[in-house]
Amino acid sequence: MSQLFTHAEQPDKGQPSDRKGPPPTPGDPNAISSLTARECEVLMALSTAASNREISRGLGIAERTVKAHLTSVMTKISVSCRTEAALFAYVHHHHIARHGDACAAA
Repeated sequence: MSQLFTHAEQPDKGQPSDRKGPPPTPGDPNAISSLTARECEVLMALSTAASNREISRGLGIAERTVKAHLTSVMTKISVSCRTEAALFAYVHHHHIARHGDACAAA
């Protein structure tokens, strides 16, 4: 295991961690409020590891439209790849769902 870490990066054995709470997740949770209701739906579907095709069929929209929504979402929440967006959605799904419901009701 020591081969994987430089001396400065090796985890302390038997030492309590100074880090509190869960590890940091990618993205900006404050940006959730800037998402449209449809972007919230696409992001929530992504959190279930659905493919673009599965998302498009589930929402009744074109696959190309799903790609456009994902591009917009990824820019807004400041993530650089689909995996980061999926992790963001998984971690923040309650907040995203609440915001999406509020948008849909408006």
